[in-house]
Amino acid sequence: MPTERFWRLPEAKRQMIREAALQEFARVPYEKVSINQIIHNADISRGSFYTYFEDKDDLLQFVFSDTHEQLRQLCEDELEKNGGDYFAMLEAVFDFFTDQLRQTQIMIEVARNVFSYRGSPDVLGMDTECWGGMIQNELGDGPLKWLYDHIDKRRFRYQKTEEYEPLLMLGTTAVLLTIKRLYDCQEQMEEARRMFLGTLDVLKNGAYRAATN
Repeated sequence: MPTERFWRLPEAKRQMIREAALQEFARVPYEKVSINQIIHNADISRGSFYTYFEDKDDLLQFVFSDTHEQLRQLCEDELEKNGGDYFAMLEAVFDFFTDQLRQTQIMIEVARNVFSYRGSPDVLGMDTECWGGMIQNELGDGPLKWLYDHIDKRRFRYQKTEEYEPLLMLGTTAVLLTIKRLYDCQEQMEEARRMFLGTLDVLKNGAYRAATN
């Protein structure tokens, strides 16, 4: 995330840098993003850029920081409203990104370019691999730990903390994959929603038919 020096800039200058970054992230696929183009659009020097950000990954996380904060608040509000219902929260997250998709064309282009990059979870700070192992006897910090603490565990059959890890990883991964599909093919929004809800149904109820005598 940005350095203290960046946050000391006037608000207008910070917004100029953000807008310059948005233009470049929307213009080309993520791996082709040019820092030179960004600093030209923002009217700052290359040296100044590196006193504000470590690299373009750092800049991208700043661009999405408002979305991250909105998403965090949405998850908190949804879990509180629905008594810790994990699956209701995931559906609300899906609807959040659907609304974002409908509202802002430039963010659609940014998201499409970012999600087409195979390392997108890493640069967005959402790498599901690094979430593994966070639910152990000694609970660490991270997205899965936060979810584990806030969901209503009485709804599930699991007894041990580590048993929740696959469920939470699969749920969050389903969201990420569906978001990517939405940004790739906007015209398939209803189909993406249908498949997403189907995935949640499998996670909730399993794939096997109930055994009969």
